[in-house]
Amino acid sequence: MDEKKFVLGQYFTRKEIVDRVINLLLEYKNYYKNIEILEPSAGTRNFIEGLKNKGFTNIQECEIDENLTDKPYDFFLFNLDKKFDLIIGNPPFTKYNVKESYYNKKKYLSSVVSPAKYLTKSLIKKDKIQIENTFILKAIKHLKDENSSIGFVLPISFFIEKKNKEIKKAIMERFNTIVIYQNDKNMVEEPIPCCFAIFTNTEKLKDRIILIYEDGKKVKRALNKNSLLTSELIPKTYLCKLQILESLEGEPLSDFLSDKVIYYQRDYKKNNISGANILSHQKIPEDKEIKNYVLAVTRVGNSSVGKAGLINIKEDILNDMFFVFGFKDEFNNNKKMKELICKLINENQEYFKSITQRVGSKSIKKMDIFDFKIKA
Repeated sequence: MDEKKFVLGQYFTRKEIVDRVINLLLEYKNYYKNIEILEPSAGTRNFIEGLKNKGFTNIQECEIDENLTDKPYDFFLFNLDKKFDLIIGNPPFTKYNVKESYYNKKKYLSSVVSPAKYLTKSLIKKDKIQIENTFILKAIKHLKDENSSIGFVLPISFFIEKKNKEIKKAIMERFNTIVIYQNDKNMVEEPIPCCFAIFTNTEKLKDRIILIYEDGKKVKRALNKNSLLTSELIPKTYLCKLQILESLEGEPLSDFLSDKVIYYQRDYKKNNISGANILSHQKIPEDKEIKNYVLAVTRVGNSSVGKAGLINIKEDILNDMFFVFGFKDEFNNNKKMKELICKLINENQEYFKSITQRVGSKSIKKMDIFDFKIKA
């Protein structure tokens, strides 16, 4: 049963989430009740029932699983001549280690609906594509006009920086307004971090991305649309990081740390520096050369992430859990400043813990460290 679920990418949306995101969509877009709607992966039909409860009646659906419908139909065989005002639902998610869960264009080469009609030029060359990405691209081709919208539940990993660039570019070309919504509940019937994304066109919010996170209260922020390609737009972590940074006083660590690559000794088994002992390295010994000490910040781990120490690049051996930063020339022989930066990082672990709720294990990025502010 689980294998079938993984192959078909079935992660059904909880009813209370469906009601919330339909309401959210209607906050940003006014639609007549007789608009033409498509649910391209109907599943347990929670979206269809939620739309009907709102008075929408003109709804078509696709569902490939014959156990969930009397009329199974593959969305990728759905004729592109059929156009809709709204395409909404929860497309299947690719499970990265189940090859059958990916979209494979070879299955559809003989179809009257050619993959070349909806895939991008770079993706058409690939045999294996994440199925949720293909749903987005094909859904775009089914939109009726500039007033049409897509509202999809997506894995939050879709919005990780530098991922899915072709899909994001297609979204940016077609839509001027993007809303990304996340809350503190499980959106689907599995513990998978998800969001609800609205792709549409508006005048009021033209060229804007709206990030929303709810956990009893709503936090919202408008960003430039270009952020879709340049930032990691996971609402919970992005908005939390902004809130904490705005509460901090001082200068960003990018004013003190160098972005040059630091060469240091690294060995997973023979190291003397690890996440477990990094906090014991916050001082530079009096008999050591100050310029040899650089900053190491633990980049991953549930208990160690964000913890910092000063390591000697001539003597110390690290495992692979760290980001390592040199200091700018004016601070390279400043023992007091190096120790102060290390101390302040370790005294403000709330910042680093709060921005690690991404996907999978807790981790931070280099930019999270450069952005952190200190009052020197």
